[in-house]
Amino acid sequence: MLRLGLFVVLALTLVSQAAPTPENVALAKKYAPQFRFHKDEKYFPSTIAYFLSNTDVSDQASFVAHTIQYSTDSGQLVDENGGLVNGNPTVQNVDDAPNQGSGLFLSTPISSSKDGWLRGFDPTTTASETHTFVAPKANGVVDIYYWLFTPFNEAKNVPVVGQVGDHVGDWERLAVRTVNGVATQVDYHAHSDTGSTVPFDQAPKFDNGQRPAAYVAKGSHGIWQTADTHTYVDVVIFKLQDITGDGGVQWDTRDSLVVYNYPDTFSGDQDWLNYKGAYGNKGQTDCWWHFIYDECEVVTGPIGPYRPDVLGASLTAPPETEGVTALDPAKWDMSGPLSQVLGTPSGSVDKSTFTFYLSSDLTSGSDAKFVAIKQTCQAADSAESTTTFATTSFDGKSTKFTASPAACASNGNAALYAVGLCSSDAEESCSFSRTRKLRAFGPNGGVNTTAIEVEDLDLWSTL
Repeated sequence: MLRLGLFVVLALTLVSQAAPTPENVALAKKYAPQFRFHKDEKYFPSTIAYFLSNTDVSDQASFVAHTIQYSTDSGQLVDENGGLVNGNPTVQNVDDAPNQGSGLFLSTPISSSKDGWLRGFDPTTTASETHTFVAPKANGVVDIYYWLFTPFNEAKNVPVVGQVGDHVGDWERLAVRTVNGVATQVDYHAHSDTGSTVPFDQAPKFDNGQRPAAYVAKGSHGIWQTADTHTYVDVVIFKLQDITGDGGVQWDTRDSLVVYNYPDTFSGDQDWLNYKGAYGNKGQTDCWWHFIYDECEVVTGPIGPYRPDVLGASLTAPPETEGVTALDPAKWDMSGPLSQVLGTPSGSVDKSTFTFYLSSDLTSGSDAKFVAIKQTCQAADSAESTTTFATTSFDGKSTKFTASPAACASNGNAALYAVGLCSSDAEESCSFSRTRKLRAFGPNGGVNTTAIEVEDLDLWSTL
């Protein structure tokens, strides 16, 4: 399920902007990734126009959950009561539905389409699209989000249970962080909130080591750094795993980029970006294992490459909220940080060191006397966690700070951190933000560390 957390960033106010600058288009092309599909992949990308031409916009009232059939002709949009809303959705009119389609579903008969149009096309032989958002941020950061769209996500075969997770429409993405025009990090993302940020120099590459590569999971299209078996759900009765591998289609996306500013307004052939409904059928909830894990054979299709600047207050639910109206910020909020804040093992065994930035909107007018860091230490051998804390003085004007909380205990890993504004140097006087995930890297990959050194370039905008 999708989850919302962290922050509603003030900079998300929607304003009209021009087409992407030549410099931003060039930057997007400079780091355009290669998507490596599994050799047994059956479900490939398509254009949005092709997808819409084969779907209905519906409330699913006419769906029969067990047979997965739909009674209306394809290419229609109907409301919660089965009433027809749009008999021919296109990139220019799919957002014409009331409230831009919020609460509606782009639907198709699944069983009769799985071996047909839902298979998409081999993108190396048939033109497809990589929808790419260029997002300038503070401190010289420009994040580039490359979105992969496929018409179908194939279910997992799970022992005892059977099929879990078919859904129409599938959006996954990879992001490249640049600082002053140079790539520094790659953020791989799979499914709802399984993200992995790595230093650019440790990401797999192609094009003479100039651009990142990503492995696309068979059927489910989660985007991963390596060819492997990746477990992303482990519950009482089963596991859900992504399988990635070499030997399949390798798609260089450079010539398929459709580049957008972030944030921006959209019209004409970009109207579809304003659609607020689901890109797929409404999911089932009557499977016997639903009380253990909330996905059945057919699950609700995802939202599009939604951004809080388009959806606004409907996405400000707390992180435990489930459903199409709750988004995982690391994947869907392109204004915020990547999946993890990267650091290196500290040169000191006694303390971590955090350099971080607070937005002027947050600090302006504040009567705080101190700024704080709270570091969460995750025990290596249990689910228990502890915290360490440090403050630094606040003069009412500064936006850049450095604080050094004590290192974690010997069996702990620096896993999360939050910032706070405080009336004194006592922890109980502080108001804290939500946490950001930490990940330390050494020369040979990710490592656990009791003490970490971090410079977090992403502004903290809200507590």
